[in-house]
Amino acid sequence: MITSITMNPSIDISYPLNRLELNTVNRVKNTTKTPGGKGLNVARVLKEFGEDVMATGLLGGFLGQTIRSGLDNQGIKNDFSWIKGETRNCIAILHEGIIK
Repeated sequence: MITSITMNPSIDISYPLNRLELNTVNRVKNTTKTPGGKGLNVARVLKEFGEDVMATGLLGGFLGQTIRSGLDNQGIKNDFSWIKGETRNCIAILHEGIIK
């Protein structure tokens, strides 16, 4: 078994847009929320290659619970230590171009 340690995991939130328009409201139809952080990304790839992997590290709060549930749904074994603080999130706005 391979152990993947993530000391600073996140919920990676992606907002896809056809184009980003400046100085106006941009609306998205769908968002994706994925357990992220370098160690969790490594664990996901190892799992896809059929390796037996255990994800571990530090989690906290609601976002930490969301990460644990996401890993469970992906079939990735996990055993985290829980902290008092909240796990971070990372937001990415994905677009093809900018209209000024």
